[in-house]
Amino acid sequence: MSLSFDILIILGIVGFYIYDSAHLYFYNEFNLQKGLGSTFKSQLISRQLNVFRKYLFIPNLLLSHQLLFKCAWKIKDPEPVVHTHDIVHLKNISQTLKPLQWINIFIFVLTLAVLPFLILFKAGYLAVAIILVIIYSLNLISILFVIVKRKKLQLSWLKIMQLLLDALLCPPFALNLLRKISLNYHAKTDGILLAAQILNPQQYQQLLDEILLDIQALKIASNEKNIVQLELREQQLLQLKAPLEHP
Repeated sequence: MSLSFDILIILGIVGFYIYDSAHLYFYNEFNLQKGLGSTFKSQLISRQLNVFRKYLFIPNLLLSHQLLFKCAWKIKDPEPVVHTHDIVHLKNISQTLKPLQWINIFIFVLTLAVLPFLILFKAGYLAVAIILVIIYSLNLISILFVIVKRKKLQLSWLKIMQLLLDALLCPPFALNLLRKISLNYHAKTDGILLAAQILNPQQYQQLLDEILLDIQALKIASNEKNIVQLELREQQLLQLKAPLEHP
């Protein structure tokens, strides 16, 4: 039995959004995420699906407004320096994108709830056209805002053009605008040191625990040379945990 054209359109909208949301991460990479609140949270990557030595990561599809900043902890010779501009840029980007987070929530509802509902129940061309005009208008407003704030957001003109094409050619891709902007920033500070400056003590404690578990798993699959490096890194992390557990 073949699917109707309306169902195919809806599946296409959802499918393009999921496809564009997917990313590949290395084993030692994780996210610092920020929603509408003032605090950051850590987010490690699931190890369920390995693709060319990277791991498939799909963020919470219901929270397209969340900002994601990719970080990495180094297995050997981590630079023991916190680049203060990383902290400044993360906070500046988060604060600058705050207005767009609310707009993104509205666009998300229109694109993945209202529009499919109108298509599925054949609400008529006029209603669908009105929703599409609103979606495109909000996407363009968002892009114009990003262009004005380009320097604060650490974006090149090439990246701006890519975001503009997403907004014009594929509204489901435009839903990931905020993720793409935040993921575009590459912090130079070791992820564990950066997390110590950004996360609250409880979140940081949980992150260290999860990374220590990852190191245990890595040691099982590593050669003797790498095991020595991993054990050294493990001891360094245990020393970081000690002040938190014994104030």
